[in-house]
Amino acid sequence: MKQFTKGTQSADDPFNFVLSDESVDRMGDVIYADGWDLKDFKKNPVALFGHDHSKPIGVWENVRVEGKKLLGRLKLAAQGTSAEIDTIRSLVEQRILKAVSVGFLPLEYSQRDDGGYNFIKQALHETSLVSVPANANALAIAKSNGASADFVNKLIKSNGHITAPRLESEMLKKTIDNIDRFLERY
Repeated sequence: MKQFTKGTQSADDPFNFVLSDESVDRMGDVIYADGWDLKDFKKNPVALFGHDHSKPIGVWENVRVEGKKLLGRLKLAAQGTSAEIDTIRSLVEQRILKAVSVGFLPLEYSQRDDGGYNFIKQALHETSLVSVPANANALAIAKSNGASADFVNKLIKSNGHITAPRLESEMLKKTIDNIDRFLERY
């Protein structure tokens, strides 16, 4: 089962990111930095937008583990490649688009007492620049700021699925249904 978690933009350079760290994420999981298998990822370190494999936006450089963090630098495709790339570059530089999410395959993990997982070993598959989390409140905020339902839907969906862990869980399925109903109203 592929998993996703979030990372953050560096305060010093908008193209440097903490791709993952050992903090408890929004799903209650912890990913141990020394467990990252980067071998296959480094062969093709493509950067995606919103976990959409049809939306390559550049490559990740200098992906490495330092201490308890997985770090990397986003190298976007050249200016002028497309209007979308130019927009993404501007949004990153303005620190409006400043979150990333890693897609990985768990290799070794254990259940946490709080219901999440400790990921001990994991293979990095892809890293995406993301903008709107799969959260109904965030969708409402995006909508109130003028984002169309179609645009928001594209940002949080990848190949027809919400890009969040444990898609099979009943609670997440209900959340997806609620998001879809929210989007249909607007």
